[in-house]
Amino acid sequence: MEILNQKRNLLQLLSGDGTIRKMIMTLLNKKLKYKRPIALLPFGTANNIATSLHISNNNNTNVSSWNNYHLKKFDVGQVVAPEDTFFFIEAFGYGVFPKLMKQLTKMNTDHIKTPEDEFELALKTLHKICSTYKPFKATIELDHKVFEDKYLLIEVMNIPSLGPNLKLSPDADPGDGYFDVLMVAESKRKVLSDYISVIHEGKERVFTIKSIRSKTAAIFTVCKDAHVDDQIIKETPEKVKIKNMDSLLEIVVNNKKSVAIVPSK
Repeated sequence: MEILNQKRNLLQLLSGDGTIRKMIMTLLNKKLKYKRPIALLPFGTANNIATSLHISNNNNTNVSSWNNYHLKKFDVGQVVAPEDTFFFIEAFGYGVFPKLMKQLTKMNTDHIKTPEDEFELALKTLHKICSTYKPFKATIELDHKVFEDKYLLIEVMNIPSLGPNLKLSPDADPGDGYFDVLMVAESKRKVLSDYISVIHEGKERVFTIKSIRSKTAAIFTVCKDAHVDDQIIKETPEKVKIKNMDSLLEIVVNNKKSVAIVPSK
């Protein structure tokens, strides 16, 4: 295949979102003279990263499409805290999602046999959390606009979906140089809870709380539930600044499909 014969060292990532993140972080830590295009072969459960790029779960189709490929630019988020720096591919945020991660790690999941079982448990647990989660105060600065409220969820998203395939920011494009920042205030608890309930029932629904596009963000909060991609942050910083590292990666996608997610008007 043409792309496999190039001298640019194609990196294939075989697995789910967590493995993809680990491999990308390893790649970014190396001092490379040229970018290395990355081809994804999703074998994970959620596969939110591959889905955001319209990459099929059928890997025979994916490999055959490499004869007619396009390199899709992909942004990386940088989170700068007073004593540490984090990088994210999917999302960075506070509130109910990191709380979900914490609860799932404590559960006995021996009965989980399929991805469907995993989604069922995650959605059921998330719905319970949303009903009782204590809101936290936060101040968010997005490209010099300031928002203050009590929140259940703040997510700085690089891709449309989060967690168990919840498409919370459908217009998010991971290669447009912008984040899609989603803020769910305490007053919108029922909207979030109802959305999760409908998805849990296997139905489709568009999430009605709109995210805000921004190149930069700063968040001030004492919330102790925080995550970067699929990792829980143990020592949660009260103040972070978030920067978009525009087009830092290149991902192999099918040239026949739309490689850009066009935001709705």
